[in-house]
Amino acid sequence: MADVRQGEGRRAWLLRSLAAAISATVIAIFYPVARFLRPRRATLSGALEVVAPFTASELPHAPGNPFNFGGKPCLVVLTPEGVKRRESREPLRPDDVRAFDAVCTHLQCTVEYRPDHEDIFCPCHDGVYDLNGKNVSGPPPRPWRCTR
Repeated sequence: MADVRQGEGRRAWLLRSLAAAISATVIAIFYPVARFLRPRRATLSGALEVVAPFTASELPHAPGNPFNFGGKPCLVVLTPEGVKRRESREPLRPDDVRAFDAVCTHLQCTVEYRPDHEDIFCPCHDGVYDLNGKNVSGPPPRPWRCTR
């Protein structure tokens, strides 16, 4: 009779272990699927919220600018008016900070902001954009889309 109880105890333990393993496997499979299907948090305007790896006070020479945004480089620029407001200790306005895809419209090179020239420069073929995303000189064929 002791052997029968011991066998039932082992069987129950094995069934509980098997149920736990199956549960862990199901969670491991469906958790990433659920995370993928659930939309990311949106702001009041409906735009997706992304946090840059620096603050506006670190602009224009912020480390990590341009940064990776969804697999593409993103460039955040503080306009000259924003620099003046920050130096006079006034609060920044929403249009003082601008964000762009940091990819040149010519050959998809990564661009950089030149605060001394107040423009955005593509070092591949000397393409120049203004701070509104309009191509000013060089080979870029079309302007950027500015993300505010």
